[in-house]
Amino acid sequence: MHLGGNMKVVSKVNVLAERNGWSVARAQGFVDGEMSRRRGGAPSTYAQVGIDEYSLGFRAGFYERSTSQSKAAATSLGSPLRDIAAVAREG
Repeated sequence: MHLGGNMKVVSKVNVLAERNGWSVARAQGFVDGEMSRRRGGAPSTYAQVGIDEYSLGFRAGFYERSTSQSKAAATSLGSPLRDIAAVAREG
């Protein structure tokens, strides 16, 4: 029995789980979601609305995010934070 490709997936799942502090179920869902997106598949209703670890991971892997703003410039209000010392001097 040949497990070459399957062993890579198991290894990736374990690495993701350890690196991100995820459960193995969440990491497996992430890998499955990523593979489904790359193959052009549609997520099942269960994967879209489930609240278990696997479904959360699947959605994280399936739905790619892109941001228009760098993380350093982003705030909850959408504008960069000002230096608090400069604000204090102005006041």
